[in-house]
Amino acid sequence: MQFRYHDLGVDPEKVRHVVEREIRVLERRLSGLPADLPQLDITIEHHQRSDSYTARLLLRVPDRDLVARGAGQNPAQALRDAFSDLYDAIERHLSKLHREDAIRRARQHPGTVKPPVPPEEGS
Repeated sequence: MQFRYHDLGVDPEKVRHVVEREIRVLERRLSGLPADLPQLDITIEHHQRSDSYTARLLLRVPDRDLVARGAGQNPAQALRDAFSDLYDAIERHLSKLHREDAIRRARQHPGTVKPPVPPEEGS
């Protein structure tokens, strides 16, 4: 996995341990995706007026860009919030890839699923 770090007023050393830990977790969660190399852009911004931080994550995976945001009173809290949001987005993306929603609906409500159409025979 490649990742780029963009900061706007935040010392990278303050969040290095959070980023390293979350990237290890992220790599495990992305093991179900195709082998193309995912890219993660991390942006942290410090808001002087409110003395708060915003983290924005952009994960580029095959056929999709997943965006997550987080906020907090310190950069580490904002990053953890953003990574939590990103994990939810990854789960939704993986379930769409595996059509889990359609399978789950078919199991819960078997009468709503259309039966397969038999192939037409040539005349």
